[in-house]
Amino acid sequence: MTYYDDLTKDEKRVSVFREAIIREAHGITFDLGTGSGILAGFASKYAKKVYAFEINPLVIRHYTRENLEKYDNITLIEADLTDYEFQEKPDVVICEMLDTALIDEQQATVINNILNYTKNDTIFIPKSTYDTITIGSADIAHIHYVENDFPSFTAYSDEQKYNEVHFQKRIDQNFKSDMNIKIKKSGTVNCIRLTTYTRLTKDLITKPTPMLNPPLLIPVKETKVNEEEEIIIHLEYIMGGGLNSIKANIQ
Repeated sequence: MTYYDDLTKDEKRVSVFREAIIREAHGITFDLGTGSGILAGFASKYAKKVYAFEINPLVIRHYTRENLEKYDNITLIEADLTDYEFQEKPDVVICEMLDTALIDEQQATVINNILNYTKNDTIFIPKSTYDTITIGSADIAHIHYVENDFPSFTAYSDEQKYNEVHFQKRIDQNFKSDMNIKIKKSGTVNCIRLTTYTRLTKDLITKPTPMLNPPLLIPVKETKVNEEEEIIIHLEYIMGGGLNSIKANIQ
């Protein structure tokens, strides 16, 4: 269960979610994809009732049940939240199934389902994400997450915002766009970098952390570019469809 150990040891990730929960948790709070249960535990201090949902029985057996049994106001439920029929309408929804551009986790699918059971004033933690694209070069042959600055990436454009997802609204999980990107220096490019920023509350935003939305490098055809040139990047993917759903190329 090293993955869940790493999640809880990512102090930047944990602290920013803790701060958002302190500000927002109340009433009936759902923690969707609770994992180790750490966020549900934070919420229990401020909510009247917390429902913590987890799909993985092994995680529940080895982590979640033991971590949450000391909280009288938390109910742990094993469920697949992509089609689960919720029995109550929450005041707050915590859902940290995040991944860069929401591609390789089920955040978007789960959010689209929970929206069938929320109230007009239900609060979401996080509230939204937004994604940026940068074109550049890196020593990669396939799609690769950046961890501890590896692989090294050289930018040939500025970072450009291209998409924003608000979790209180239904999400179109099929993304497709042609983007004009201005080159800032001459050279040879062979990849794009996607970076996701998370807005947890109105004024609390976090960039990627070691275990939260690491930047994603996607190969494109090696192309020589010139300073001030504009190139078109075609990008498409399915949110929740996995890395194999990504298609990217230089037009």
